[in-house]
Amino acid sequence: MKILLTLLSVMILATPVSSCSKNNGNSAVDGWEDMFDKDDDDGNGEVEETHFKMRGLVLGWSEVCNPEKIDYIKIASENGINTFSIYNAPRPSETWDKFTAKCKAAGIDLEFEEHMMSFLLPRDYFNTHPEYFRMDANGNRVKDANGCPSSEGALAIVHENAIRIGRNYKPTNNKYYFWLDDGGDICHCPKCKHLNAAEQALIFENEVISALKEINPDACLAHLCYDNTLDAPKQVKPHEDIFLEFAPFYRNWSEPLTNKAAKGRTGLTHQDYMRALSENLKVFPKETAQVLEYWMDESLFCGWDPNNLVKLPWNKNVFLSDINTYASYGIKNITCYAAYIGPDYVDKFGDVSFLSEYGQGLLNYGKE
Repeated sequence: MKILLTLLSVMILATPVSSCSKNNGNSAVDGWEDMFDKDDDDGNGEVEETHFKMRGLVLGWSEVCNPEKIDYIKIASENGINTFSIYNAPRPSETWDKFTAKCKAAGIDLEFEEHMMSFLLPRDYFNTHPEYFRMDANGNRVKDANGCPSSEGALAIVHENAIRIGRNYKPTNNKYYFWLDDGGDICHCPKCKHLNAAEQALIFENEVISALKEINPDACLAHLCYDNTLDAPKQVKPHEDIFLEFAPFYRNWSEPLTNKAAKGRTGLTHQDYMRALSENLKVFPKETAQVLEYWMDESLFCGWDPNNLVKLPWNKNVFLSDINTYASYGIKNITCYAAYIGPDYVDKFGDVSFLSEYGQGLLNYGKE
């Protein structure tokens, strides 16, 4: 989440599109969705139900590009991981095309979880249209982050760019992620100041999903519940195809979520996070909600310094307890950062068995 993403100077990707819910019959590749809608075969030709439908990883290209050191496609295939989100990928290129083909053959969905606001509303517009951008608490228009959701001009630019980006960032599961700026402040202008961060985000997100529907009727879009957007929206209603993505970035990973008093770096307790999840699930459907976790986010634990990798503080018992907690809230979709768990990590520490434990834990949850 805090990684500096060198996201797209040229944005071209043409992977086929499957249904986020169910294909409408107009897919470019007939039957593509069938590859991903099925749960795991038990070896007897029977499909076995799994509780967690999405079992994902968020990774940088540097983590997946050297399968001789760490073969993520093999690890995923052997452990029921069925979704990758890859940032900093070399697209377009033959290398990327080969990787996507291997993912398709292995039944692994590809999607793209990124902070996109600076591309949806480029900062260059500030010189001619400062009203497109947020007003700070002192009454000044600033271009440091996000924008003014009350600006019709800003929404029109966001709409246009969402179509352009959506055409070139086609997920294989129809799940789009156009996150706002990482930790960016809200707009304090007279028209916006009564709206909380989640409500301001939703105004932009409602515009984005409207744009995406023009190019993909099956599109659905994430609302990132993270940092200043933890509080549930009350004054703005989400589009029916916006799903909740709950990301407890400031939690305590040495203690399970069941330890309600445990505090993270900012003082938020696990009880605070679970209250936020509960309130948001009153607004967004449980059926499509997903969790973005950080159990394996080496970038977080090493302070985003790839030259100072530390041994991942993986705690299998905490992980298993946490997924049980999420399941109790009706969550069926989980993904997790594994940033910096790549060739350099393997060279330094060797063991990456936690990736298998993660996949198997999600795959086999609730089974006898």
